[in-house]
Amino acid sequence: MHLGIDLSYHNGTVNFSQMKKSGIEYVLLRAGYGQNNIDKAFDRYAQACIDHGIPFGAYWFGYPLNIEMARQEARYAIAAVGKYRSRCPIAFDLEYDSIKYAAGKGVRIDSGLATEMARVFCEEIASAGYIPVLYSNKDYLKNYFDLDRIDAYLWYARYTGPISEQEKKACAIWQKSSSGKVPGVSGKVDINEFYMDFESVGDTINPQQSGRPVVKALQNALNLDGYRDDTGKQLEEDGKVGPKTRAAVQKVVLKLGSSGVTVNWAQKRLNELSGAGLEEDGEYGPATEAVVKNRQRTAGLKVDGLCGPKTINSLL
Repeated sequence: MHLGIDLSYHNGTVNFSQMKKSGIEYVLLRAGYGQNNIDKAFDRYAQACIDHGIPFGAYWFGYPLNIEMARQEARYAIAAVGKYRSRCPIAFDLEYDSIKYAAGKGVRIDSGLATEMARVFCEEIASAGYIPVLYSNKDYLKNYFDLDRIDAYLWYARYTGPISEQEKKACAIWQKSSSGKVPGVSGKVDINEFYMDFESVGDTINPQQSGRPVVKALQNALNLDGYRDDTGKQLEEDGKVGPKTRAAVQKVVLKLGSSGVTVNWAQKRLNELSGAGLEEDGEYGPATEAVVKNRQRTAGLKVDGLCGPKTINSLL
């Protein structure tokens, strides 16, 4: 677990040196909001994080009225963050003020629309090589977001006491307080516990721009296991997570009894990431299922032992 905070220009002047010495290990910065409104402190905060060696991600406070506006907001976030990082988490933050704003424009955001806006925002983030995250609370998970349709890590807000073990396993980040005190930050600040090490999930390489061996190995495994697209073509083994590779991964579900080169790839990757010591035999047995479940818990995914698209993406 890593301790972190999230910041926007409302937090004013921040002493990043003091903040880091106090034990803050990760920061999420508001990159902006709505239609390309960059947070007034984002550039200053981002550079300060770099100068002080503090890893950081970002979030975008959404005010979309439709799906395409949500997609465009993701692009604005990517452009802002891209000046400083080519791989980090970027969260979609749709809150009560977002719903109120839309209502004032004559748009009712129901669960179907909220889910689709979150889905396309996170899809756009992932397509640019960043790590998609969804900010939500218990109310929004119940009434607005269908997590099964959104491919993203969960940033869960709950301030009333400790969260349950079930809630903790479901999220990658827990925003535990909106009124925390941290040396170097004047006034109240949001406090977060990070259960996912985003610096190991992400790296400095944008997979859309440069090939990665782990992706190339997966593409090779899928081809050897017989994957072909609708035109009968294999995946290009270029190490890039492009649309065709994402489409191929969406069709994969490894489970007890599965066998093949893709299972072998998953076993190798699980060993690399967790030191599980699995036998890399290409057979999906109980031992592999158990390690997959551990990975799902760590990644904040549904713990079902099935190595499907979301679990595979967590291994990339």
